Amino acid sequence: MSKLSTALYAALSASLAISGSARLFADDAVAPVTLDRDKIAGLGLTAIPPDAYQDILVAGELHMRVATLFSGKDLRVEIFESTPAQTNHRKRPTDGDEFVYVLSGKLILTETNGTKHEYHPGDSLVLPQGYAGTWEMQGNYREIAVVMQKRR
Repeated sequence: MSKLSTALYAALSASLAISGSARLFADDAVAPVTLDRDKIAGLGLTAIPPDAYQDILVAGELHMRVATLFSGKDLRVEIFESTPAQTNHRKRPTDGDEFVYVLSGKLILTETNGTKHEYHPGDSLVLPQGYAGTWEMQGNYREIAVVMQKRR
């Protein structure tokens, strides 16, 4: 099993354990969901309007592309890609717990107290809900994110 497969399996298993439910579909037809390899490779992603995150842009030009690979009751799995840029999330903290697996480029997260964390392809991390530091994406940055859905 590859590092990516192992990391995704662990994240999805943990998410299901946390949610306390293995039910993924309303009709109880529980079945594995294969993630789109082309989208994981960055093909066929949808561009996000450049002004969508203008309020948190600190540096660079934010050109982002995304695709949802899975959306269920308790979590969603997305591919996110960005050109080099830095964003500050003090005004817009993360709205759910988020598992991130870096596919390409480099990610530097800086906590509000100034502590920096660097992540490279093959690295993974979890950002708890409410993370309000900065994201600096270098190179052709691409990640898989597994996000716990916001409780209503």
